[in-house]
Amino acid sequence: MAGPDASSAVVAGPSQGSRVVLPGQSPAGEYILSVLLKRTYDIVPGGECVRAAEDALLAAGDVFRDHPMNSSLRQESDFIPFKPATDVVLNGRAYAPTGAGVRELDVAVQVGAHRKELRVVGDRKARWTGRDPIFTDPEPFTSMEVSYERAYGGIDVYSDVKVPYPYPRNPLGRGFVVGTTAKVVDGLALPNIEELSALLEPESLCLQEYLVWETRPMPAGFGWVLKTWYPRALLAGVMPLDRPIEQELRKAYAELVPEDQREAYVNHGFRDMDFAFFNGASSGLVLPFLSGGERIATTNLSPGGNLEFNLPAAMPRIGLDIGDGVQEPEVVLHTVMVRMDDAQVDLVWRGAVPYRGPDWLPEMRKMDVFVEG
Repeated sequence: MAGPDASSAVVAGPSQGSRVVLPGQSPAGEYILSVLLKRTYDIVPGGECVRAAEDALLAAGDVFRDHPMNSSLRQESDFIPFKPATDVVLNGRAYAPTGAGVRELDVAVQVGAHRKELRVVGDRKARWTGRDPIFTDPEPFTSMEVSYERAYGGIDVYSDVKVPYPYPRNPLGRGFVVGTTAKVVDGLALPNIEELSALLEPESLCLQEYLVWETRPMPAGFGWVLKTWYPRALLAGVMPLDRPIEQELRKAYAELVPEDQREAYVNHGFRDMDFAFFNGASSGLVLPFLSGGERIATTNLSPGGNLEFNLPAAMPRIGLDIGDGVQEPEVVLHTVMVRMDDAQVDLVWRGAVPYRGPDWLPEMRKMDVFVEG
């Protein structure tokens, strides 16, 4: 590793990529400094991806498709010190294979032996017949964005005028409804993107009781799942090395809790952090760490129909010197972000080394990052 490649800030360039050093914790309960490296590659149909002329910058925060209050993610923040698996995420559109309008088609993403397939259906609505709902025939389409706005979900604001009913797994989608009246059902937009194993049917459209929402279909997609959606939100908790502080604060605040509730308050705190929370890819696309060179195949997600390409086989080497000499940690692949419209793939790698903890950071006098390969 050569000295001129050293860096202690977020930088980007075609030779090394965008990189940053973040303090964090590991599931084993140690303080770590994680070097995150992001590089962009052009997709080569049938071949191995090649470095792009310019690397995308690491995303310091979540990037939404539209307004953060009512749209899904285009890009989740890259600033995550530790993921326990690789996120594979695809932003793109479904395309009718012949260019002529179709009412439905199946799309798929396959990474090595892992395959995820979805059904894409044209626009349709629910109609109220006076007793049971029916679905209109899908409208033909030639292309359609695959996003969670078009998956099952949404917010039912008509079944109870006083209380809106959001679908906790995807409040941005369509088709989620509780009541069984004409006002609730008639004209309801239905999902365009569905799991093949859980297609929405007229007889199961209306829940009748909100508390049974967990019986409804999972939202389908290839994109990012927001941290606030179920079941991902249930994985959040207290980081391993923060538990003593949490317990100390809980004990102090207990003095403010009524005496008859104090014991329950002290003994029932927040759960431990499940590090799976930090993986944000769709169900079926959080994969054991990829090692590079994997074949990715897409079906009906490009104008030409099917597309296959290989991820770059070479893994970078990452080194970090914080004053004790250069440490070269194991490098793992955090994220594979496929941007079909741009014919590019963004890869984010992590190399993490232990350090003395946040209280030591003001004493650190050196932080040099080295990248090779």
